[in-house]
Order: sequence, then C-alpha cells, then structure tokens
Amino acid sequence: MRPFLLLAALAAVTSGCDLSGRVEAEIEAALPKALGPADTYDATVEGLKLRAGEADRVAVVGRRVAREDAPVVDQLDLVMWGVAFDRSTKRLTRVDSARATARLLPEDLAAYLVRQRGVARAEIDLASPDRATVRFQGEVEGVRIPVGAEVVGRIRAEGGHVNLDVDAVRAAGFSLGGALARRLDEQINPVVDLTDEDLALEVTDVRVEAGVLVLEARGDPTGFRLRRSG
Repeated sequence: MRPFLLLAALAAVTSGCDLSGRVEAEIEAALPKALGPADTYDATVEGLKLRAGEADRVAVVGRRVAREDAPVVDQLDLVMWGVAFDRSTKRLTRVDSARATARLLPEDLAAYLVRQRGVARAEIDLASPDRATVRFQGEVEGVRIPVGAEVVGRIRAEGGHVNLDVDAVRAAGFSLGGALARRLDEQINPVVDLTDEDLALEVTDVRVEAGVLVLEARGDPTGFRLRRSG
C-alpha cells in the first residue's frame, strides 16, 4: 500500500473510533436521567450509524445506581439492542429490546426499607438460593415493636416486583400472628419495585449469590422511550 493510502486508512479508522467514543460519552451523559444517578456509567457502542442516530447494540455498566424510588443497585449490567438517540438533546429515544442484570447488597435493601417503608431500623441477611431474613426494630407505621421482630421467607419474582413469601414471623423466639404479622408482611413487600412509567422492567429471575441479591430483568421497549419530550 502506498504511504498516502496507508495514512488515509489510518485516519479513517481513527476518526471512526473517535466518533464511537464521543457517542459513548454522550450516552453515558444521558444515563443519569434515564436510569438514575450513579457513581459511574460505562457505555460501549456497536454498529454505530451516526448520521441516522442509531446503534445496533449498546452495553452499559453502572456502578452504585441510585434511583429515588428504588434500592441502590451496586452494579447494573444493561444491554440494549436497536438503540436510537438524539445527539442534540443527549436523549435515548428508542430501544427495541433490553436485558439487565442487577446486583443488590443486603445493606442497601435494608436502607431502602427504612427510607421508603416507614421502618425504624432493619437488617437483612440473604442466603442461597433464594432465602432472606429481615429483622426489624422500633416502630412500623406507628405500631411499636417491643422487641426485634424477625421475618423469614423465600424471595421470588412477580412482574416488576421482587417479593418475600413469608414463612414465619417471630419476636423473642415466639411466633407472631394476627395484625402485627400482616403489617410486617405489608411493610416488606415488594422488597424491590422496578415498575416505572419511564423504565418498565420485568424480573425474569431472582437468586442469591454469595450473600448478594441478583436480578435478571428484561425491558418493555416502550418503557425505554425515556423522558419524553413535550
């Protein structure tokens, strides 16, 4: 290859890499509005069609993703296919399909119960394959619990929710029944709520791995038309 042809080829490759890098940076800048604030987002774009504002595939890794109405996600791995974006407004405008894996720490789930559910204090232990123990202290919706209450059950997926099917509710070694047990059950569930008009996700699998809650989810494409204009 002649030197000037080689230089031209290298320039074209470099230019393409630069464009992909800029689009990745723009998608990363749009993700806090789309998915929630995070410590970091890293995006990788494949099959970029810059003039059309489209990409075949976008893979995102988010760390410490913190939506206002959900537990903090320690790590989110999201893959989207058939992505359209508006570079001028830095918005994702379409996603044909999406799959996500979210890893949640027990301490973040406990903090969510305290923040969102009126629980004074909570502690959560997770065990493989799908078991959870939730310990309460203090008040639950104005009902005083004289000693710490413990709820034990199995975690399961239901649509956009992750629920705890309660096996037992105990306090000081005694089983609790009646109104207090029902109140505790209502306060816990859903443990995770992924229903959102801007980002509709269906949980397809839930499990516990090494003390961490792992969710597999898929997205409704219409739900990814994020932050609609107008």
